[in-house]
Amino acid sequence: MIEAQEKTDQLYKYPAPKDPNSVEWPGTPIGKSNTITKTKSRTAVYDKTIDQQPGRREELQDIVCRHLATLGKKEEVHIHDVVIHGIRVRATTNSRHLAEFWKENWYSITEWKQLTGQESPVKPQVWVYALGGVEGEAEAAYYSRAGNMVIFFNTSYYGQLKSWVLGAVGRVLADEFGIHSIHGACVEKAKKGVLYIAPTGTGKSTSSYGLMSFPETRFHSDDWVYIRYAHTTKDGKKISPYRVIPKGGEEIKGYRCFKWLSEHQNGEAQVKALNLNNQPIEMASNQIDFTKPLEAYAYVSEKVFYLRCNLVESFPQSAYSILQADLENVPDVTPAFMKQNEQILEINLKSIRENKAEVAGAYFDKVSDDEVKDKLARLFAFDNARAMLNISKVFKPNQIFTNPLDPVKLEAIMLLKRNFKEDLVLETLTQDKFMERLLIGETPQGKREVAYNGYRAVDEATEFKFIGVIEKESQSTKQPL
Repeated sequence: MIEAQEKTDQLYKYPAPKDPNSVEWPGTPIGKSNTITKTKSRTAVYDKTIDQQPGRREELQDIVCRHLATLGKKEEVHIHDVVIHGIRVRATTNSRHLAEFWKENWYSITEWKQLTGQESPVKPQVWVYALGGVEGEAEAAYYSRAGNMVIFFNTSYYGQLKSWVLGAVGRVLADEFGIHSIHGACVEKAKKGVLYIAPTGTGKSTSSYGLMSFPETRFHSDDWVYIRYAHTTKDGKKISPYRVIPKGGEEIKGYRCFKWLSEHQNGEAQVKALNLNNQPIEMASNQIDFTKPLEAYAYVSEKVFYLRCNLVESFPQSAYSILQADLENVPDVTPAFMKQNEQILEINLKSIRENKAEVAGAYFDKVSDDEVKDKLARLFAFDNARAMLNISKVFKPNQIFTNPLDPVKLEAIMLLKRNFKEDLVLETLTQDKFMERLLIGETPQGKREVAYNGYRAVDEATEFKFIGVIEKESQSTKQPL
């Protein structure tokens, strides 16, 4: 912690809040807005196991209710429903920053209907409470699987809120519909989906944005992808089963359907499924053509991408769009940082000056070279500075997915690993080796993200013990990870 603080003091810094008790305050202006949050990463206190503690969920809910009651007319309470891949999620917060980012990030009820032509559920299926100023409580995050509920106290860092909400929604989608959530980025190339899976900071965005320089590409997702696994019926339809009712047996639901169907290909059962456009279909299981392999289709999760501002370091073409966006935790930089990064700043400045689009050019023509370099430096000085980037401002309309229920068939999966000590560029993996590396997922900082996915709504401690066993087994065979 001391080392990190010294680095901050030497290379970048933040303005102090007027009120030392604030959880958010304005930063030095840049972009459309720049909010500084007291907590800039995961809270020190977090617990996804409250359902295992009798009475704990009810205790936390009581704290929420009592605090909301005390707010009264003192503070504005924001309540806003969104749709995340068909799941209605309600957020309640007294943080203006969280409310604004929440509304930008996801599809509203109206937008979902306009884009997909489908109604959203009438009632919320996931509940989110993010409250500041809760006396007697630490900066903390809690999750209840039984209640499909996320509770945050005294923190307004949007990154953790988003990740936990995605985990909670992912649990509902898996349990109820057999839909798989993946921490990854996706691009369509010549009508074929390419999925990049990687731990945080390993290069998903860099790789996916880089692929967009090739012809016949469409940008799909930056950070989070929903995968539907589809069977082919004997009359050629694509269906994703979510309920199987065996003759004389108990109903099977969600992801369990695929295993049952693979083990009972000659069985008798009624199948409830969704087609690729989310329309419900019912049929007998004997109408499925089991000679055809399962296919995987990817769907977008976000309306506006919440991504790291340091994208500009490797993709300077994004600078203009990021500088028009709402930003989070963008610091001020020191002369020491400018000197240390002089070479990359000159390279990026040249790229911006030589490859400016018409609108971006008009913007940068009014900004001096020193000002451009200062803005770029601020955007990548702190690894966790974020932007709400509207991808339609980066690429042309025909280069992006605009309908959240528009599927792309996956044809290639890239598992990324950042290790500058290795010269290996590309390796084709067997399924076992792929799963091994996926499970042990290691970030450039040496941290572990279970299954390359730090967002899942699970008890990490239990899963890390399991992963530790796998890693020991792998090392015993002397196979590098």
